[in-house]
Amino acid sequence: MGLMKRITIDEAQQYIPCEEDYISKGIETAAFFTLTPKEDGWEKVTYYTTRKINMYANRDSDYDSWVYVLSNAAQPGLLKIGYTKNTPDERAKQISNSTGVPIPYKVEWAFHCYDGFGLEQEIHHKLQEYRVNNNREFFQISLEEVKVTVEDLGKRYI
Repeated sequence: MGLMKRITIDEAQQYIPCEEDYISKGIETAAFFTLTPKEDGWEKVTYYTTRKINMYANRDSDYDSWVYVLSNAAQPGLLKIGYTKNTPDERAKQISNSTGVPIPYKVEWAFHCYDGFGLEQEIHHKLQEYRVNNNREFFQISLEEVKVTVEDLGKRYI
């Protein structure tokens, strides 16, 4: 771990805390920290990455990718969560044309954003407990739970 810089609470508002950054590897990637007094006389230490909360705020709304949620009637109860630079419909069609896919995939929902790959990585990390296989993008979770997670983490990518 390198030298960390202490920043003010106000300065910290622009950075993602390590505990909320699902891409970082915990405090090993921390660049900043804050100290906040607690009632018991101790101070709470919060660590932050160099990733800014509003990293895409000054861009126009011409997003470069999508995070999509697909379902397949041949795989009931499973949702595929991925990203694409094409449209979600094009991606579903592409995946559906693979050998071994008996029924076409259906786009259940999609989120337009910047850096769909980064957002996808965060979503996969946060939803790890619902993942069916670590080498695949399939999750046993409700569509509503996925939407809440994507919209929450997705704020950083729009």
